Amino acid sequence: MKKRRKETFIIGGALIALSLLLHYGHYLIFNDLHHTLIFLFADIAFIPMEVFFTTLVLDKFLEKRQNQHLFEKLNMIIGVFYTEVGTRLLHEFAESDDDIEDLKENAIVNLNCNETTFKQLEKIVENHKYEVNMGKVDLNSLRNLLDNEKDLLINLITNPTLLEHEEFTEMMMSIMHLREELDSRCSEHMEDYEINHISADISKAYGYLAKEWVRYMKYLKDNYPQLFIKAVISNPFDGRDKKEKDCVLLDRK
Repeated sequence: MKKRRKETFIIGGALIALSLLLHYGHYLIFNDLHHTLIFLFADIAFIPMEVFFTTLVLDKFLEKRQNQHLFEKLNMIIGVFYTEVGTRLLHEFAESDDDIEDLKENAIVNLNCNETTFKQLEKIVENHKYEVNMGKVDLNSLRNLLDNEKDLLINLITNPTLLEHEEFTEMMMSIMHLREELDSRCSEHMEDYEINHISADISKAYGYLAKEWVRYMKYLKDNYPQLFIKAVISNPFDGRDKKEKDCVLLDRK
């Protein structure tokens, strides 16, 4: 850091010295101190305006474009996650949730959903108590699912883009932790404390998955209607069969 700062001062000093030298050369050639000083002070007077346009206007514009690009890239990664493993995980957890009826009644998304609808849905999902009935959880199936998608999960969690999305990163960490716990603890003779530990890990991952799912559905609705329709059909909280969902979507087109 000190070396870089030193280089900055050296380059800055060299540029200022070069500017003064060129103005001095201008004076020697034309022997006109009056106009040389006019040009010099005109250049200095222009600096604040140049700083304004370059640092506040241009930089803000470039930063906005960069953030939009980052947002698009981030949602593409989230889309890959839910397509490959996230939606299946949510199905597994939702089927083991004894209080899922509350979500089933309110988490039905369709083509008529708008900004207000999704805000209401976010509140409902935020306030849901995420607990699973361990008697309904197939731990072997869950472990196999996470083990089969291990490479994808590792690639996603090591993607530097996700550092900009703290909640999604936390969700991925909770899922990776759950996979490790299942690999180390899952057996036919598990102790009660081990079952309780895994239950808590599942509930944590379940909550993250549901909340991120709502945000992802809103993004698809706003930007990719065709992908949104596919996501509606695979809605893990919608208990209707695929044929009924298809009919409703066709009627609304």
